[in-house]
Amino acid sequence: MQITSPSHEPLAPWIRRHRERIDEALWSDGHVLFRGFDVGGLAGFEDCAGSACDALYRHYGDLPLASAGDNVYFATPYPKHLEIRFHNEASHTRSWPSRQLFFCLEPASEGGEWTLSDGRQVIERLPAQMLERFRELGLMYRRRFIRGLDTSWQQFFKVESLGELREKIGASGHGIDAISENDLTVSYRTHAVLRIPERGTEAWFNQILLHHPDALPAEVDAMLGRHFRRDQFPRTVFFGDGSPIPAEWVRTIDRVLVECSVRIPTEAHDVLLVNNLLMAHGRLPYSGNRQVRVALGDMREVAA
Repeated sequence: MQITSPSHEPLAPWIRRHRERIDEALWSDGHVLFRGFDVGGLAGFEDCAGSACDALYRHYGDLPLASAGDNVYFATPYPKHLEIRFHNEASHTRSWPSRQLFFCLEPASEGGEWTLSDGRQVIERLPAQMLERFRELGLMYRRRFIRGLDTSWQQFFKVESLGELREKIGASGHGIDAISENDLTVSYRTHAVLRIPERGTEAWFNQILLHHPDALPAEVDAMLGRHFRRDQFPRTVFFGDGSPIPAEWVRTIDRVLVECSVRIPTEAHDVLLVNNLLMAHGRLPYSGNRQVRVALGDMREVAA
């Protein structure tokens, strides 16, 4: 759904007045694009996010905070000439946001569209045998934290020592293999398909295309291949029993997600509100100086 303000209304109070309508649109359409509103800069964006969510979240380790005192993050730092593949935010962890907001401060001079793929449609289009195997086995994500490469484990898990890390995540199903504090691997088993009981539905909900080696751009695959075996890449994903996900299955998943997707060109001051439970998101390659900020809210957690 797109909502446009011809009179440049302040967005945060508009959201508060129409919250019930927005909530329903997030379940029917999966997203709401606000265009032409007065967002009020970064402070105003946080107010908009707080108006669209019951509670914002500022402890997510995969995105850098834009300011230490705010609930706003920078968008994923990823090379502009590469596409960010479809994924549901934080679906590789034990807690994830129900809602995610994107604020376009400056659009790209070319490209950089937001992309969204409806996980309900993906469920309907994936081959039945494939879907049943993912339902049965789930996924195991394996993340290798190497100093100087990607986010540190201290930043991601918000701890300072290995002892704190083991205490924080050891009891929640995480495996920890620490060669040293500079080379540590964490594995975690979780779902590939998310059941949403209050809506009587389910959705494709994971980060296979961000973690599987066969989904990587060729140049990234080649660069990592010079330093690691493919099953030891810094980010990998397997079936929940540890067996490999076939490359042809990854290609099928990619194709179906694209078939179920829409592209949203960005304009300055656009705010995109996404139901993260239903919609995988991505970003197309771009040129120019694209500036986007992100907010997360209404966290959910794996049932005990």
